[in-house]
Amino acid sequence: MLIGLEKKFIFVANTKTASTSIEDALAPYAGISHGGDPRRKHISLHEGLNAYPQVFRQPGQEPRHFFKFGVMRDPLEWIGSWFRYRKSNRVESPLPADMTFEEFWQQADWNFIRAGGRRFLQRDMFCGPEGGVLADMIIPYDQLGPLFAQVCEALGIAAALPRENVSRLKTMDEISPDLKTRLREFYAPDYALIARLAGINQQGLARLVTAS
Repeated sequence: MLIGLEKKFIFVANTKTASTSIEDALAPYAGISHGGDPRRKHISLHEGLNAYPQVFRQPGQEPRHFFKFGVMRDPLEWIGSWFRYRKSNRVESPLPADMTFEEFWQQADWNFIRAGGRRFLQRDMFCGPEGGVLADMIIPYDQLGPLFAQVCEALGIAAALPRENVSRLKTMDEISPDLKTRLREFYAPDYALIARLAGINQQGLARLVTAS
């Protein structure tokens, strides 16, 4: 997570959504970088707001004064990216080179189930405990280039987007239709949020442009 105190933005670093590249682009404008260990970097917006009361309780620095945004990916592409990344890159918890995606799903490790049995969902990065959306904009991954450019322009930021921390393995076997159905059911809350993004983002960007 990055917090731009002067430019008034909060970037939420969702996993496997070019977050390292975006952080590199925004770092010169960030007064606070909640990063380093992945468990620190990839905290939810709700957690981030609670982590800095000394910032967000100051007059004129309440969360509503910041443009809060991040990136969200189609869940099947997102978990596929995790699978390829953990099979091919140097990571803390690598997957066996011969593991199939079906076996990955069946082992139900932390990429699927969080501590306590909760599903590992992208929506949790952007929504509060009661389910309400806290972010002003959640950029769909396939629209990252043009929408990130619009956000930077409205914030008064000159930033090019590099490509960092990508998976070395570029392809994987096709997921079976049956497993795709099970995955779509598992990620139903994420798909429900994705269906709302056009409206959320239109309003968020309009507020940002008006404020700039």
